[in-house]
Amino acid sequence: MKDSLATVVDTLRERRLFERGASVSIARAPGRLDVMGGIADYSGSLVLERPIAEATWAAVQRIDRPVLEIVSLARDAYTVPLQTLASQGAPVGYDELRQMFAQSPFQWAAYIVGVVIVLARERGLPLTSGARIVVVSDVPEGKGVSSSAAVETATMAATACAFEIALEPRDLALLCQTAENRVAGAPCGVMDQMTCVFGDEHALLALLCQPAELQVPVRVPDDIELWGLDSGERHAVGGSDYGAVRTGAFMGLRILSEHTTVPGGYLANIAVDDFEPELAHYLPEHMSGDEFLARYGRTADPVTSV
Repeated sequence: MKDSLATVVDTLRERRLFERGASVSIARAPGRLDVMGGIADYSGSLVLERPIAEATWAAVQRIDRPVLEIVSLARDAYTVPLQTLASQGAPVGYDELRQMFAQSPFQWAAYIVGVVIVLARERGLPLTSGARIVVVSDVPEGKGVSSSAAVETATMAATACAFEIALEPRDLALLCQTAENRVAGAPCGVMDQMTCVFGDEHALLALLCQPAELQVPVRVPDDIELWGLDSGERHAVGGSDYGAVRTGAFMGLRILSEHTTVPGGYLANIAVDDFEPELAHYLPEHMSGDEFLARYGRTADPVTSV
């Protein structure tokens, strides 16, 4: 842990970011290092993940003004009226909110506003009183260590506490995945959010992504250390390359389902001994989206499309 709770509280006090006399809820979520299997989490793989020392802190205070105020110490502040997030008392739809942020210079705020809307739509958070959300983070962005998941899980935990909404830890992770998929538009699996919630600095989190089944943690021997080295390449789960690979995986799943029963509906459950001699030849090296749609229809993936 790099920044302690006391350090974060001192920073918030020095900058006078909250109103005096009202409670503030604070939560912390670490980034994570993908040790094994992460590229295939959406295919149901077993993954091994380790939280890192860098983390995101989110602090939330309820306010009387009908706005959502978001302050990041690394970015310009963003404010959105609650009437923009609700229509006739009902929270705005995920698609509408995603489109709103797609055209906004504050796209980074989608990861935070998305969490609030998911809590409103799925857990009844009332969009009748405002809130100020302050985010402090030293998780490197664009480096493949789940900076977005850390923001989401810290924000959701602190917001749920501020509005007295009880969440089970696994539900918190799954709801944060919904925010990233449906509002931020990033087609991630759930391993990032699960690691932010359940990660143990003394062990590797073992997770069977079907969709989020915790396994027995893998202890790291005392004489072994794990390091993440910055390659200099920028990583983005919401990027076109990631989305194309995921779409292709679900296209393959749909094609193979015509020829075999895929256990549980996850590609990772097809044994290599079965795939290579019996199934691989069914997958073409090239296929256009139009040809796929004409022959097989849509895939089973709810967050990508052909």
